Amino acid sequence: MRNVGCGVLLVVVIAFMPYSLWGGEKGEEGTSDDILIRVQATYRDVNDLTADFVQKTYIQGFDEKVFKGKLYLKKPRMARWDYTKPVKQNIVINGDRIILYMTEQKQAIIQKASAHPDAEPAMGILSNIEKWQESFTIKSEDTTGDFFRVELTPKSMTMVKKVVVEIGKKTSHIERLTLFEKSGNKVSFSFSGIKFNNGIKDSLFDFKIPRGVEVLEY
Repeated sequence: MRNVGCGVLLVVVIAFMPYSLWGGEKGEEGTSDDILIRVQATYRDVNDLTADFVQKTYIQGFDEKVFKGKLYLKKPRMARWDYTKPVKQNIVINGDRIILYMTEQKQAIIQKASAHPDAEPAMGILSNIEKWQESFTIKSEDTTGDFFRVELTPKSMTMVKKVVVEIGKKTSHIERLTLFEKSGNKVSFSFSGIKFNNGIKDSLFDFKIPRGVEVLEY
């Protein structure tokens, strides 16, 4: 998944997270508790979400790669990333099953989310909020400008060094996030056109691999 999906599993989970464990640090525009109330109120009743995204991937020794597409999320464990530019690809997560479908290569890769080395702490961001303090060091960063910034530092993840999440002050939406890998690589996502509770059907995540496609299972 390196060409488009660096850290996608973690990103899928983060995009839904209600911030309920931040401490009482003070910023220029109030305490982190104030931010908690706003964001939690925004995401409390969210069952599904759609958004346009721009992904920028930085790999040491290579030029920056920019990808665009559409994201669909549905609780509790369904997500679909439809990449449209510059290549068409799909990443679909339905429960414990991940499918990466590469249109041009006519190839599909199937993997279990539970087989991903960073899956447990990543899934914990959404499904086990009470375990955040076990998996991450959490702190508020910059409260100036148009965004609140929060840094999550994993305690045990194999690839990810830290995740910086940016929340829009006007919208209380998670609008940007950046994953920093231990290797020095990083991937950033910007979300726009965010819409909640569109009534997304489960069938959207029941991805059917076309005939004639090479299927690799791990």
